[in-house]
Amino acid sequence: MRRTSSGGTAPIRLVAQREIGQRLRTRAFVISTAGLCALIVGAGVLSAVVGDDDRPNYDIVLIGDSSIGFEDTLHTVADQFDIDVKVRGATSRVEAEAGLRDESLDGAIDIVGMQVIWKTDPPELLDTVIDAAWRSVSAQQAAHDAGLDELDIRGILSPAPLELVVLEPDGDGDDLGQLVGMATGVLLFLSINLFSSYVLMGVIEEKSTGVIEVLLSHVRAHQLLTGKVLGLCVLALIQLAAMTVSGLIALAISGITVPTSIWVALPSTLFWFFGGFILYNTLFALAGSLVSRVEDAQSAAAPISMVFFAAYAAVFVLSGNTESAAARVMSVLPPFTPLLMPLRIATGAASVVEIVVAAVLLIAAAYGMLRLAGSVYARTLLHRGARLRWKQALRARNVR
Repeated sequence: MRRTSSGGTAPIRLVAQREIGQRLRTRAFVISTAGLCALIVGAGVLSAVVGDDDRPNYDIVLIGDSSIGFEDTLHTVADQFDIDVKVRGATSRVEAEAGLRDESLDGAIDIVGMQVIWKTDPPELLDTVIDAAWRSVSAQQAAHDAGLDELDIRGILSPAPLELVVLEPDGDGDDLGQLVGMATGVLLFLSINLFSSYVLMGVIEEKSTGVIEVLLSHVRAHQLLTGKVLGLCVLALIQLAAMTVSGLIALAISGITVPTSIWVALPSTLFWFFGGFILYNTLFALAGSLVSRVEDAQSAAAPISMVFFAAYAAVFVLSGNTESAAARVMSVLPPFTPLLMPLRIATGAASVVEIVVAAVLLIAAAYGMLRLAGSVYARTLLHRGARLRWKQALRARNVR
């Protein structure tokens, strides 16, 4: 890293670029990103394989002229009943009966004779679909014969549906939102947890190898901290983008349709991720500066890890009751917000006021933590010997 001026954002930018360049070339980052993406796509493939892809499939044939539009209506009704009906071209009755006997056909419809022909007792669902389609086409033809125009026919055959009023909803409509919210929480947890280990071990390695003295001769301690956290945040966003693309591929493979409301809520996840990443990784960087040996890393980071895992556990504990008082309170507290608020937004449980309050508190906490950590980072970085306690670190003063 070349020598830079002590002020401005240039040193922060250079530190961030250094961090991005180093981590992009590491095998751990490449393998972890590829593994997560493969896991997501694999889930989509598994869903497509074991999912509900067993729609009944029937082959039928039409005997006579089908110009009255029966075939199109039959397909429409079949979709409504969640079955697949393949209609073969018009043929003679003799050929149709031969196909039924050798079981290459499931049914035959004689348009002119107004008959449905089966080999044995008909499949109940298919019989219902054919009957409904025939009634619909017959009614439409009768309306045409009576001289009604297309608008009148649609009004008669497709009346406005009854309005649905549910006095005591059972909440099943929130299932997809709950699933998306929980999946978002899991992905954010994995990403923040992965990069927190990077920043924790990276700081310790720089201290143990003496690299930290060289870095501090070029930039101030708070600039080094900010650049390191922001650089890793960019890497995490790259990884998150790769996982998002993998998620889209998985959805396309599985055939799952996600409501528009869920897609609208997802962009806000980037904000919660960014705030949570800065908050937690600033703390993990500070934890790394308290020790000089890798063996002491976990004990130094234990208080942060406990809070982070508590926020992760809360996602599962509160996922079934996102409108409870506990969920409302915890989702606006900065340590819990990045994981809990996306869940509450996805399920529609979070009000605008709660979202704004949570956002303001998270921004304040992330900024405040950067300032606080920066004020003690220089002294703790240059510390050698026994592990500093958190109380000692918080009492330290910036020496640069």
